[in-house]
Amino acid sequence: MRGFKKLDWYIIRQLLTIFVLAIVMIILIIIVFDLAEKLDDFLEKEAPIKGLIFTFYLNFVPYFVNLFGHLFFFISVIFLTSRLAAKTEIVAILSSGISFNRFLRPFVISSILVGLLNFYLGNFLIPEVNKPRLEFEKKYYRNPVRNFNYNIHIQTSKNSKV
Repeated sequence: MRGFKKLDWYIIRQLLTIFVLAIVMIILIIIVFDLAEKLDDFLEKEAPIKGLIFTFYLNFVPYFVNLFGHLFFFISVIFLTSRLAAKTEIVAILSSGISFNRFLRPFVISSILVGLLNFYLGNFLIPEVNKPRLEFEKKYYRNPVRNFNYNIHIQTSKNSKV
């Protein structure tokens, strides 16, 4: 791309690497806790391991990437900026004649990329991958017994209904 300098690529690469590593770590933690919570039901209903991995948990990941993407990108920006400041790289960048607005350009470009990823996940991918995941969950996790009694009202007095 025209106009990109080594500094831009360095900041974008560092920022997106930190973001991806943070998201992967939180997703792994979420999967471990979710599996620990649902394991008894999966074993009781004899859920296949292949279906559990590829149908349930692989389709489980985009939702949480979309859910935590904004937060972890913010954390990545703070982490990278503090790391650059600790190594006095920001001082060197600004004192070399690069304006602060020019310094922020790779951060803005990275945020647009993450925003587009979240837009794609939330509007296109997640609705499609939720269908097989919810079917698997209904078959192997949730209790199929449902209460069909609704809109039941009890009149306790002339002007009061429960």
